[in-house]
Amino acid sequence: MTSRRDFLKNTGLLVVGISSASLASAQDAGPYPDIDFHQLDSWIVIREDNTATFYVGKTDLGQGTGTAFRQIMSDELDIAYDNTDVVMGVTDITPDQGGSGGSDALQTDGWPMRRVAAEARRVLLSLASDRFNVPVEQLSVSDGVVTVTANPSRSITYGELIGGKRFNVTLTGDRVNDLTGQAPLKAVQDLKMTGTSPQRFDIPPKVDGSLKWAVDVKVPGMVHARNVKPPTAGAQLVSIDESSVSGIPGFIQVVREGNYIAVVCEREEQAIQAARQLKAEWKKPEASPFPPSDDLHSFMRAAEPTSSGQPSFEGDPDAAFAGAAKRFEGDYFVPFVGHTAIGPAHAMADPTDGQLTIYSNDMKSYGLRNGVAQFLNMPADKIRVVWMDGPQAYGRTAADDAGFEAAYLATKLNRPVRVQWMRDEETAWDTKGPAYAMRMRGALDADGNLIAADQDFRAIDYNHVGYNEHDSVLIAQLTGRRRTTPAAGRASVSTDSYAIPNRRFSTHVVSLPLIWETPLRTGNLRDPDGPQVTFGSESFIDEMAYQAGADPVAFRLKMLEAGTGDDDGFRRTRSIACVKAAAEAYGWDTRTSPKPIADGDILTGRGFAYSYRSQTIAAEIAEVEVNRRTGKVWVKRIVCAHDCGLVVNPVGLRHTVECALQYSLSRALHEEVAFNSEKVTSVDWGSHPSLRHSDTPEKIDIILVNGDPNPDRPDLPHYGAGEASCKPLLAAVGNAIFDATGVRIRSVPFRPARVLAALNAATA
Repeated sequence: MTSRRDFLKNTGLLVVGISSASLASAQDAGPYPDIDFHQLDSWIVIREDNTATFYVGKTDLGQGTGTAFRQIMSDELDIAYDNTDVVMGVTDITPDQGGSGGSDALQTDGWPMRRVAAEARRVLLSLASDRFNVPVEQLSVSDGVVTVTANPSRSITYGELIGGKRFNVTLTGDRVNDLTGQAPLKAVQDLKMTGTSPQRFDIPPKVDGSLKWAVDVKVPGMVHARNVKPPTAGAQLVSIDESSVSGIPGFIQVVREGNYIAVVCEREEQAIQAARQLKAEWKKPEASPFPPSDDLHSFMRAAEPTSSGQPSFEGDPDAAFAGAAKRFEGDYFVPFVGHTAIGPAHAMADPTDGQLTIYSNDMKSYGLRNGVAQFLNMPADKIRVVWMDGPQAYGRTAADDAGFEAAYLATKLNRPVRVQWMRDEETAWDTKGPAYAMRMRGALDADGNLIAADQDFRAIDYNHVGYNEHDSVLIAQLTGRRRTTPAAGRASVSTDSYAIPNRRFSTHVVSLPLIWETPLRTGNLRDPDGPQVTFGSESFIDEMAYQAGADPVAFRLKMLEAGTGDDDGFRRTRSIACVKAAAEAYGWDTRTSPKPIADGDILTGRGFAYSYRSQTIAAEIAEVEVNRRTGKVWVKRIVCAHDCGLVVNPVGLRHTVECALQYSLSRALHEEVAFNSEKVTSVDWGSHPSLRHSDTPEKIDIILVNGDPNPDRPDLPHYGAGEASCKPLLAAVGNAIFDATGVRIRSVPFRPARVLAALNAATA
């Protein structure tokens, strides 16, 4: 195979259909310098057969962003979508766009992709102008064919103009997201593929089994490793009896550094056996590393914060509370939630020829390369990361940790090493979404207006684990290579556009007793802390509507419409449009909550919640059935009104939102991390359940809203859609349970035992 770098140096010819899977069997010898993102040739290749490949530095985590990238780039380039393909997240052949995260793929990174494609179109039209000796203005282009408008018999393809050659055009911009050429972008109305829904290119091979996943990679001489984690949090390794595993067929080596242990064998099942059989002596810590999960809320409320944010104010909350007609206070709690990927963390690292290639589904392949380079003290240009499809990638999963382990062991043994965690390790030791304890106070005037809100958010997030940090990945902690100053972490506040005249936000970060080498490591989980804070804030708004004797939707709309300003993305205006659209689609009847409590075992209710993430708005309604005899909650229907600006792929967007809603529903009904004072005890699908088929709503309605004040403007922006709809659902379900039962449950998840206990306590 012609290497990407040789291609860029020489011809411009590259085999169509290149993929990460094919790269696994056709490796370049290195070194692997960064691709120059200023070169147009780094982004687009056009071949003589009039097909094109786009090279982008993002990864597709299952939302179909790769398809959307092809759509917007083929639109700006004016080439048939079916004549394009895309290569993503392979560090030595794609520009460094930082990998994926933050739902910014289209909102931020889509713009430079569009601009480079538009610039390529400009250059190609200029070449055609020279070829036909007519001004560019007298040319038209469609599907990669340039035609003299006045004489359609005179035409030429992009492939005939440049196939097999370089553009040799340098783009401007200090950062990759500022990258631009001379060409303007097309008006939205001139885009052809944008707004349509071609079949995602990744789905057929996933369905027929032909896709090669990161977990499937094999190379000659590859061996298998399993790590042996401490039996309790904070345990110190005293000794290892290697003779306990040396007789296992295929045994190669035990690797130990500090408290990190790995066993390496020729075959995977041998490594699994060795990890289970290895005899090691550990010393428990003298003090408990953390309180039991049942005591976590009270621990958080009593703990001295490691840091507190400067409170932010609007108006004079204290004066407003002093003169209020009615006051309310409520405490809300969201526990730790794990990533619990359906396929445990894995990676393979190949150190052939003094270079290091890592095959991983890590969402930030450039970060993995750079972090491993620092961890191993290797030049970054001797390492490349090949991103490939894999399981759940909602935030900072254990894929980072497995990639570092594979690289570490491969360089230790000087042979390819594949690492995979076990199910119980994944569930216990992956990073956790931070737990939140929230205290909300509200004040109403005599007319039932919310005149003051005092919102206090407290998160266990000290020593937050970032992406691919060489001094905070688990192997760095266990080997003692950790940073001297732990990450401060953060606590976030709610996001809404309510006009509350007097408001105070306070934030605090607290720490567990054990900071390092703990399974309760906090890291980003999909919308890192949005579902937590929105559960507190939107449950609180619902409670204030109840105190005011107001309909929950009308109460919110009154505060949204009372605002007089807006930001440059028209967030308040678009919030109003989404709230109204959700209510209309559901058939919301104006009344107070709770509804009159019905007879019989099944109680029904509806709940509303709204929030935004960056510039994407989500307003959601959950309709529930609550079994008063068992406590089981079934969310029968979900309505989500969603505004993310310009919609690139409507079907893909609907699927993304629907999946986010069901993922959030799993968190609302089931997911929490359980632990005693020594270790995590929720280590499988029984003890850490997730959404079942029987939990699936009967109906999910997704309304795509364009609430822009000028919805037909030619520069309508596209915003990110991956995470915003995760934020309101926990609160919407909780508000629906209150509507059905008259009982407010201020902690999630709404497992049957918790709901039943609350119902029984209310009637005792």
